[in-house]
Amino acid sequence: METRIIGLTNLFSASIVLEEPWYIRSIETHGAEVHVYVDIREGNMLPCAECGEMCLRAGYEKTERVWRHGDVMFYPCYVHCRRPRVKCKKHGTKVVSAPWARKNSRFTLLFEGYAMLLLMDMPILKASRLLRCNEKSLVRILRHWVGEAVEHDDLSEVKQLAIDETSFKRGHSYVTVVVDALKRRVIDVEKGRKAEAVIDFSYHLESKGGSCENIESVSSDMSGAYRSGIEYCFPYALHTIDKFHVKKLLLDGMDEVRRSEQKEHTSKILHLGRRLLMIPDTKQSVTQQEQTNALCKKYPKTGRAYRMVQALDIVYASHSYEEAQERLKSLCSWLRRSRLEPMKRVGLTLQKNAKEILNVFITKLTNAICEGINSMIQAAKRKARGYHTFEGFSSMIYLIAGKLQLACPNPLRLWE
Repeated sequence: METRIIGLTNLFSASIVLEEPWYIRSIETHGAEVHVYVDIREGNMLPCAECGEMCLRAGYEKTERVWRHGDVMFYPCYVHCRRPRVKCKKHGTKVVSAPWARKNSRFTLLFEGYAMLLLMDMPILKASRLLRCNEKSLVRILRHWVGEAVEHDDLSEVKQLAIDETSFKRGHSYVTVVVDALKRRVIDVEKGRKAEAVIDFSYHLESKGGSCENIESVSSDMSGAYRSGIEYCFPYALHTIDKFHVKKLLLDGMDEVRRSEQKEHTSKILHLGRRLLMIPDTKQSVTQQEQTNALCKKYPKTGRAYRMVQALDIVYASHSYEEAQERLKSLCSWLRRSRLEPMKRVGLTLQKNAKEILNVFITKLTNAICEGINSMIQAAKRKARGYHTFEGFSSMIYLIAGKLQLACPNPLRLWE
């Protein structure tokens, strides 16, 4: 006994946005698949795919095309159609674009919209299994819609930047991530971590309605390449060296002193307590403070280096620029006279970059938002195993941290 589902044709017509003269000729099931056959009524003039002018019909394309659509009752669904051709006076014979799919795509717009929703919240491998679609196709969908959103992104109001690097592949493979510090979103991803990356971003900024002269402040690490690029591209901006990178510089110097002093002793206590020395004394428990004091007393060189690291926190706790300037000057002098070679090098570096370090008391700008975004990027990269090219990797970064307005249809709005 045959059972008819009333309105099924209308439901499919709405999901692939069909309007006259397009119509659904039939809906069939072949095994565990649903197939929708679309046709177009005879006798209508149709628009040219190039210029949009209404033109006379000129038959159909030679072969039937198939587009993957959203699943129906958990079964894969496919849309079939032989698209008509028109004869345009300007462009010759052209195939009419299908209203349910973008040009050169083998997926319907609704399917791509659903794929983008999944890619926002899960690894590409898992999304490909749920959609029964290969990873390369999903990456192409991702690159198209993200690329289109980036193309129409407006950067005219960008005034504060945070620039940082993040690893792309194993080895020394990095990309530069530029963040709008006010809106807390990624606005550009460039290859490498050299001055050229900052210069390329300046061109990107100008092409999207922004202005290099309107940039008021920029935060970055101590990279000389970033520094030269920032000075060249944003001459009116206050360059702030991120305080977390300054702290890391001192911590690395202290760790080098610790490793050197460790070699002079047979005990491994100093090695085992290395993580304890990374904790600021203001955040240590009473027990941790006692353990730290014991280590510093037993290993005096490491103890001095530890106190120098804590002195940097006092610099950043200053209530004014002048107070911080005096404290930083005193710290640099202490570091240079410490007779600890790693800390002496740190002191020279701080002295060389003192102006940019102290600019944080004017701009209040740090790379904290970059570090948060970087952790999201690395987590997504570890789970993805599908972003093997720079284009795919940058698209993923834009998707999870760019706050872009994607033009692809949202399947969830079908119920609104």
